[in-house]
This record gives sequence, C-alpha cells and structure tokens, in this order.
Amino acid sequence: MRAEWVLSSLSQALLCVDGEGTINYLNAAAEQLLNCDHHTVLGLPLESALPLRSDKGEALKPALLNELASAGGEVKLRTSGIDGREAVMSLKVEVVRGDGGEPAGFVLLLASHATASSAAAEVINHLDPLTSLMGRREFERRIDNLVNDAATSSRSHALLYIDIDQFKLINDTSGHGAGDNLIKAVGECLSAELFAGDLLYRLGGDEFGVLLCNVDSFEAKATATRLVRAVKRMDFVWSNISHRVSISVGVVLIDQYTLERQAVMSQADVAMYTAKENGRGRVHLYDVHDKNLSRLHDEMDWVHRINQALSKNEFCLVNEGIVPLGDNARADACRHSELLVRMCYKGELLSPGQFMPAAERFGLMPQIDRWVVQAVFDYLIANPQLRAGEVMFSVNISGQSLCQESFLEFVYRNLRRGNVDPSLICFEITETVAITNFSVVTRFMERVHELGGLFALDDFGTGMSSFGYLQELAVDFVKIDGLFVHDIDKNPIHEAMVRSINDISHVLGKKTIAEFVESQVVHDKLAAMGVDFSQGYLHGRPVALIHGAGQ
Repeated sequence: MRAEWVLSSLSQALLCVDGEGTINYLNAAAEQLLNCDHHTVLGLPLESALPLRSDKGEALKPALLNELASAGGEVKLRTSGIDGREAVMSLKVEVVRGDGGEPAGFVLLLASHATASSAAAEVINHLDPLTSLMGRREFERRIDNLVNDAATSSRSHALLYIDIDQFKLINDTSGHGAGDNLIKAVGECLSAELFAGDLLYRLGGDEFGVLLCNVDSFEAKATATRLVRAVKRMDFVWSNISHRVSISVGVVLIDQYTLERQAVMSQADVAMYTAKENGRGRVHLYDVHDKNLSRLHDEMDWVHRINQALSKNEFCLVNEGIVPLGDNARADACRHSELLVRMCYKGELLSPGQFMPAAERFGLMPQIDRWVVQAVFDYLIANPQLRAGEVMFSVNISGQSLCQESFLEFVYRNLRRGNVDPSLICFEITETVAITNFSVVTRFMERVHELGGLFALDDFGTGMSSFGYLQELAVDFVKIDGLFVHDIDKNPIHEAMVRSINDISHVLGKKTIAEFVESQVVHDKLAAMGVDFSQGYLHGRPVALIHGAGQ
C-alpha cells in the first residue's frame, strides 16, 4: 500500500514542506480545513501560499518551523478566512530527516482550535455504547471522504454492508440480552478478521459497515467472504442453547463513477438484501447492469416511500360495500363493508397492488396493519352512532402480522378497552395464511370471539386442503375467491366450485361472500345458488371513509 494513499485517507489535516519551506504535499483533510486546492499551492512557499501566522503574527518560515519542532507540543495559529474573518487553529510540527539523519523538511499537523480541544470527547460521542465501535455518524463522514477521494484520483474503495441473519428470531425467542450479546460477539469476530486500516462500524440494530481503502472488487469480495466464513464458525451459546449464526454481506465499490454517499448506501442495501434472498450467509457484489438488482432497487424505493407514509400518516381508508343477496337482502338490515388501505403519494391514492408487494417482501406489513387497525378504532370511537347489528366493518390482517405476538396483543388490548363494540369488526384472514399459521390463528380467533369479534376466511378455494381445514376454523364468513366467481356465467367448472363452497359452508353454519362480482348476470346466478353476500365493482367502487361523518 502506497504511503500517499494512507496519508490522503487520514481525517487529520496534514501538510508537508521541504527544507526551504516549499509546500510539496497536503492531504484532503488539509484542503478542506484551509479551504484551498492542492493544485494551486503545491510548489509555492508556505509563508506566501497560505494565510497562516503564529500567535505572535509571524510567518511560518523554515526557521520558525524548526524552532516549533524543537519545542514540541501544540501551538496556536491564526488564519484569515475567505470572508476576512480570523480563525484559530492548533499546529504541531515534526522534522522530517533524510537518509543521513539531516533535516529534510517538516510535517505540519493542523486542526481547528475547537476540534483540537474537543477531539477526545467527540471520539467518545461517536462510539457505539454496546460494541465500542465507531457509529453511523462517523461512518457517513468517512464514506463522504472516500467518495471525494475516488472522484479526484484513480483509487477505488469498497463498502461492506453487513446484516446478522435471522437476528430478530434470536432476539425475540431468547430475549434482548441474548440479542445484545450476539451483536457484541459478531462485532468482535469481525474485528478479529479485519486487517490494519480496514474500518469497522456499527450502524445500528444488527447492522455493521466495513470500509476498505484502495481495493478493487475482487479484494473487497474476498474480504467479505472471509468475514462470512468467520461468523459461521462462531459458537454462540445463550442460556445453554447453541445458536447458529450467519451474516449476509452486500458489497459496493466506491470509484470515480460514484456520485454521493446516499447512492452508495442505497446500492449496499440492495446488494445485502440480494445476498439474503440468495439463501443468507452469502456475499453479493452490486452490479449496475444486473436487472434483478434494478428490480430490487425499485422495490426498495417503495420501502422508503412506505416508511415515509407511515411516519407522516399518509395512509387512508376506503370503504367497499358488501351487499346481501336473495332472502338476506330482505332479512339482513346490517350494512356490511370492507375497509381497504390506500397510500397517499404525490397527491394520488395508490392501490395496494402498487405498494403491498414491497411491504410484504421487506416485512413492513405489521406496521401497515397496525396503522389500519388503529385507524379503524379511531373511526369507530369518533362515530359512536354506529351500532352493532346496523353496521359491520371487515379489516384485513396479513400473515406477517399474525406471526407477531406483539401485534395480536395490540389488537386484543384495543378490543378489551371497551371503547368500541368488538362485534362491529370482522377480521379477514386469507385461507393460505390461516392454514400456514393454523395454531396461532385458531388461538387468536378464540380470544377475539370471546369478546364478540367476528372472522372471515378470505380468498377461499385457493388453498391445498380447503374443505378439510374449513370445519376446524371458527370463522363466521367464507369469502369465495374471485378467481372462481367472476366468470361463473361462462365457466361451468368455476360455477360448480362456487356452488360446492357455498353448500359446504352453509352445512358448517358459515355465511358466504362472493368476491369480484362485476356483472348483473353473475350477481343473479349467485343469488340463485343461495350465496349470502356479494362484493365487487357491480355495487360501486370503494369510497373514502370520512372521520366524524358516519358511513
């Protein structure tokens, strides 16, 4: 590794002059501190090229530099900024000697006075308290330096973005103490594998970052692979339980084409998630020509939009009617509807098909579901005139949310508070989710049923063992999947499927709702079959739910 590479990457401002006082080197930190460009000052006398003066107003000539070096320690400097204001800096001078020991020049170490006096405290503030590694703020500052260096030189650097695989599982099952100790153990393992000059940071949660200076993509990927193997060899034991640990690493090269830190971080995020998708415990190098990465990039842009919408409360609910059929139309006076979520983006309402895939892929459904449930409770509290038997609202719950005990407790607590009659709400769970999480779903149903809440089995007919599980699930409604409903006037197989689902549901004491009803012919056929309810655009498009206005 060339010495110039090391010097250029230092955060300490450094300037070199020869024995005659001519500037022959200054690093990027010195350029930033002195607000100058090395092209304009190299080869010029220090005393005239830069407005630096001693505390007594003396120019920095070789004789004074030699005197300061002999005295040792730091001294104050004064300099004039481009706005004419005087600033104070600290200076430490070291003599550079030739092969024969004779003085050949001087190294000047510079810092703003404020920086010098608070350097130790700043370092402590930047340390992560759990791992004692440098934190995200210093990491981002360092990336900015590397991006600038790559843009002005032929050097390339690399970022390794590291995430502990299935950390949440260990944290949730064994407790936060286990999670904290795992983070510390992984940090120590990574530190032990890195070489001098490689920089390790904890970025937050279970994420780490490594910055490699002056490497190409091959060297960066080799380092990442070495780290993955080292973590796999770890033996992490907590409460006498041994856990297998692995990490996924996204690798991004920082070169002359890198525009900014935000681009580097976004690419690293995509590369890391690709490593996870490929099986975890892997390394993935970001490639701008990779179409799959481009697709993932688009989805992760949606992740940022979703998080922003959650933080700014930019979701809303719309109301789609569920209409009674046949005898139910005369006997059932209850207005039943499904509440659906929409995302507000740049003045438009986005349908779930635009943002839900990314939310499902990156685990954001529990946050969206929580927003929906809270919004429904807020709406019902704001409209006390809405009474059970007169209205009922269906609310969807995703499979990701059902797997979160904290989410289920959140729903249960809201129902128990007594501010809202639980029988006003019908929770919809898809058939696939119900079968996949059978024990969790049945337990949740039991608890909610005890309070008076209702359930509907959504998209029924798409699962593998539909009828076998139907008698085991204590649902109140069965929603027949629109795949079978929409063309029963033309497809006799689909007509037979709808008829059999309806008949068996009724035998089991469950009411049926046909989805995707878009024509009067289909509506009439469903009524003739004895299906209880119809839902679809035939009855109108979803309309906004307005607080304080009832239905």
